[in-house]
Amino acid sequence: MKIHRETFKKQERITKRSDFTKRHPEEVIVHTRGYQFVFKPTPLPYSRLGIVVTRKDGNAVFRNRVKRVLREAFRKNKRAIQPPRDVIIIRKRRPTPPTFKEAEKYFMDAVTRFTNPRRGRSNASE
Repeated sequence: MKIHRETFKKQERITKRSDFTKRHPEEVIVHTRGYQFVFKPTPLPYSRLGIVVTRKDGNAVFRNRVKRVLREAFRKNKRAIQPPRDVIIIRKRRPTPPTFKEAEKYFMDAVTRFTNPRRGRSNASE
């Protein structure tokens, strides 16, 4: 029996600007109350995460907190993303700092709507 470790490896990060900006005809965009999730096809056998939080959202401490809780939500639930996709999370402007429970709820809601588009609203982008 293989034990699955909940780690966030360097290879699971989207770091190149081109990976953030290039459009794909099969990408799926899911909107939640606090975030916009973009699921892009990837040739890799694992999912990757990219987070966009702008300076308009708050100071560096606030932005780092947002990224930290979103990475944790991804780390704990990345196995639910089937098939593996590049996930880009864009924070919508909200005044309150996110909690882990809130971020995980939004993340799982988006993943559920991505994997089961009939159960929720998801928009295919062109």
